[in-house]
Amino acid sequence: MIHWSRVPLLNTCLALTKPITRHNSMLFVMLWMLVLCSFNSIVTVQGQEQVNSDQETIFGHTIDVMVIDSECLEEQICHAWRPLQLIEYYGADWCEPCLDVEISIENIDTTKYAIIQHHPSVLDYSYLNYSNQRYETDFRLIFIPSLVIDGEGLLTGTKQATELNQSLSKNQTEFLGIDELNIANSVLNWNTSTNHTLKIWKTESISHEFDSRNLSHLAVDYMQINHNQSQLNLTGWLDNWTGRLIFTLESDGIRMLNSLSQNPTGDMDFNTEEETVAILSKTDDSPKLAIMVFIALFVALLPALIMWKGLQSIDSDESE
Repeated sequence: MIHWSRVPLLNTCLALTKPITRHNSMLFVMLWMLVLCSFNSIVTVQGQEQVNSDQETIFGHTIDVMVIDSECLEEQICHAWRPLQLIEYYGADWCEPCLDVEISIENIDTTKYAIIQHHPSVLDYSYLNYSNQRYETDFRLIFIPSLVIDGEGLLTGTKQATELNQSLSKNQTEFLGIDELNIANSVLNWNTSTNHTLKIWKTESISHEFDSRNLSHLAVDYMQINHNQSQLNLTGWLDNWTGRLIFTLESDGIRMLNSLSQNPTGDMDFNTEEETVAILSKTDDSPKLAIMVFIALFVALLPALIMWKGLQSIDSDESE
């Protein structure tokens, strides 16, 4: 029979009539060591996963750019030429502020510069999924109109687009990587000493969906070939087509764009790696939280466990 007068209260559980044995003390110490080791292991694994995630980030670059016009294809061998810079414009027919930007692009000297006009919006009649992928995945852009220069410089919005000519004169990129590129009898021949991918953009003049004007360099199709494929038959792809082919030699990966504007919109960088991380993954510390809750509950239950062990010992003594 248990004499409750001999049972200590919860807040005086350490003052048992019978002291805790060495065996029980060692048991509690081992439990604490196990909990702490588990907590440390989870924190270490999470830290290692974060390091591995950072190491796996691959950044892409535009290595070289070359151009072939459709008029040149009438020659027996059409050799590509290298422009001073590559201008990629992202807009939409329904975008009213894009009008001023598109008018300024029409005034660019296309005998010196390569221009690709992209329609990444699914609301456009002339929407191209490859342009959308480049807009969202490669460059991770947010706004239209946007201008990307040489795959690394960014001008966003109508106001910044007015700085296009100034940016072109101040930022010169030395393209190099394609050793030779020509088209003969609708067969593309090229070679490079690099291991990068050759991307081919087919552009042509397309009527604006709402206005009585044309977009002279709109991307209408796309393909790519590996560095070890030196030839590609373009028969059928170039039939009944008038426009310009723009070849870009690129390393695969996301792009880190730098603002070329003298009046940036702010310090917000829309191309940082944090933008691609889901909100939950930034704040979800579920394993760590579970361990901390377990430790708190264990500490709260520890007096009760000691009391229960003491009651068992008392009951055993009285039975004897």
